[in-house]
Amino acid sequence: MKEKEKMIIYSALKLFAQKGYSSTSIQEIANDCGISKGAFYLYFKSKDSLLFAILHYYYDEIISMFESISQKDISDRDKFVQQTTYLFDNALKHKDFIIMQAREQAIPLNESIRALMLQMQSDLHQYSLRCLYSIYGEKYKDFVFDLLIMYEGFTHSFLKLLILDKNEIDTKNVAEYLLRRMDSIVKEINQEVPLLTENYLQRLLIKPKINFMVKDTKIILEILEQIRVVIEDYPNKEELEVTLEVLQAEINKDHPRIPIIQGMLSNLSEYDQLKKYQKEIASFYQLSQF
Repeated sequence: MKEKEKMIIYSALKLFAQKGYSSTSIQEIANDCGISKGAFYLYFKSKDSLLFAILHYYYDEIISMFESISQKDISDRDKFVQQTTYLFDNALKHKDFIIMQAREQAIPLNESIRALMLQMQSDLHQYSLRCLYSIYGEKYKDFVFDLLIMYEGFTHSFLKLLILDKNEIDTKNVAEYLLRRMDSIVKEINQEVPLLTENYLQRLLIKPKINFMVKDTKIILEILEQIRVVIEDYPNKEELEVTLEVLQAEINKDHPRIPIIQGMLSNLSEYDQLKKYQKEIASFYQLSQF
């Protein structure tokens, strides 16, 4: 990930936590980064795609740490404690953002974000299942899915406490405490009949295919930035800026309306310096009249 993208992500994360997702504009994010609104679109197609990048950034951060811990030459119990501790610490690091999302319920569940969240859930399930099986062994294999659900229930409950409680709580102590409680459950669980099976949880563990919001229009957005440089000294710069804003907004849509793009490009026809840019954009959208 480029440094400029990280800068935008950090600014957005801060503003979303302070103001809320819905109340934060792209212009405010750009201002906080010290870049133009047009430059923002060079890196992110929309505010939704920026949110996707934020979620994916921290998803990668968690999975990378989990994988790093799993490779350590320590006991399976210590690996599980370290992974649980990191999960708590990572959530506390971003607790203002988490609280904002819980309050607003503002995450737009488009297809890509929904798929990413499902994949994150699936990957975390897999790590937890492997750890539980490694710790408790073959004897408890039939109960590993029951243990997973109970462990996650404990984890989520304590996570809420850690986020909402203003008093400082040692996350490693909480992780070790949770594992001891799992030990207590395991001692008597063989007297029960397993409630959950792999088939029952299969839909939670399937990794969906993700549309990673490929920035296939990046080259067009770069052309718009080039046009903005050219028109900087034009006497009717403001009128042309309106054309570029409309054009950019349409290009950033999942299903751009070709007549709108065609109409905006027509506004550039009287400017010789802009004709090459006009033709490049027209070629991208297969508009032969320019």
